[in-house]
Amino acid sequence: MVNLMEEKKNLNRKRVLYATSIGLFVAAVVIVVVTIIMSTKVAEGGWAEFLHALDRLQTSIQDLDNKWLIVLAILGVYVLRGFLPIPFPFLLIMTGVMFRPVNAILINTAGTTIVFVINYFWGKFTGGGVAIKKLEKYDNVREMMAHHGKTKLGVLIALRLVPSIPINLVSKTYGGMKYPLYDFLVASLLGFFPKIWTYSVMGGNISQPFTWKFMGPIIVLLILSGVVTLIVNITLEKRKGENKDENSNA
Repeated sequence: MVNLMEEKKNLNRKRVLYATSIGLFVAAVVIVVVTIIMSTKVAEGGWAEFLHALDRLQTSIQDLDNKWLIVLAILGVYVLRGFLPIPFPFLLIMTGVMFRPVNAILINTAGTTIVFVINYFWGKFTGGGVAIKKLEKYDNVREMMAHHGKTKLGVLIALRLVPSIPINLVSKTYGGMKYPLYDFLVASLLGFFPKIWTYSVMGGNISQPFTWKFMGPIIVLLILSGVVTLIVNITLEKRKGENKDENSNA
């Protein structure tokens, strides 16, 4: 009975991961098609005038004085993001709108680091028990940690790349496990950087929504996330097979 339930869980996990990876690839293809179609039509109708107005608005924002005050305000919002469910893509894109890509990426990296650190210490000082239990409800996460160890950097990088895994819960969990802060930040930022780059660049090109400059980054992110999700599923399946062989030989 237990084995039957375990097999059912494994099948559900396998289906979810494969469906997720396929969905990401399909979304990337759809965006490519939409970009090709719309890029030939943006000059028609009122689109050109609207996009020109959007471009002027973005330029006026980027030319504002007191940039440091704006940076501090953005970082203040990131502090709030450490406690409140503010959508991460919104913050990353808005920073990209207000600053040029390189500066936006630096600011967003600093803000993301703040969010990670807040939740890491939250988990460290509270023990992270609740966060660990919540995170382990995700079958994929539980199996990744069980089969590949909670201390390996690759697991944490993958957790940051695989969609739908809560950002704050991951940070609290690793804080609760007393994972080394430096290693935690390095792995977290490596795994999350594709999202920082993607949304920062999209924000910088928001006045050109149907161009490759705007759509290209999200296509790359979708494909990358799909590949990582697929690799995670294949790796877990391989590990499952190895465990069965070990048990049968015991």
